[in-house]
Amino acid sequence: MRTPAGRPLWLFMAHTGLYRRELVGLGKDSVAGRRLRVESDPDEDDQGRTKSGKWREVPLNRYARWALRHLPDPLVAVHMDTVSDWFASDTKRAGIGGSLHRLRHTFCAHMVMAGVPLRRVQILAGHADYATTEKYYAHLTPEGDDGAVAKLRY
Repeated sequence: MRTPAGRPLWLFMAHTGLYRRELVGLGKDSVAGRRLRVESDPDEDDQGRTKSGKWREVPLNRYARWALRHLPDPLVAVHMDTVSDWFASDTKRAGIGGSLHRLRHTFCAHMVMAGVPLRRVQILAGHADYATTEKYYAHLTPEGDDGAVAKLRY
């Protein structure tokens, strides 16, 4: 099974942190300037697109904007399970494996490693609870415990 969008789709997801349910049916009209508005429109099962049922905005960096230019409108018009199957097929072919959710972890982890505060990562990822962000990503902060204690000046 070959992914119709291929590389641009995975790049877009890795640079926006979207859940697969947020991606399906997402149109380019959700972009205003350099920001993507992820809304919680109900789907055919009356489930909100976002996990929390709220909306959020994600700034689009140059990689996400490049990917967006190479994607159709809507970005994906298939069931979210099909998107997962495409990713599994592409990663198997590349010899790396893993689930589609890996791209969301990539988004969050790389921001934390670049020094983005955990609270900002929580907001951009749309985590309803700060504890979720802290649990999975706090250990990736650039300075760790030694760097934090070394900042004390009293």
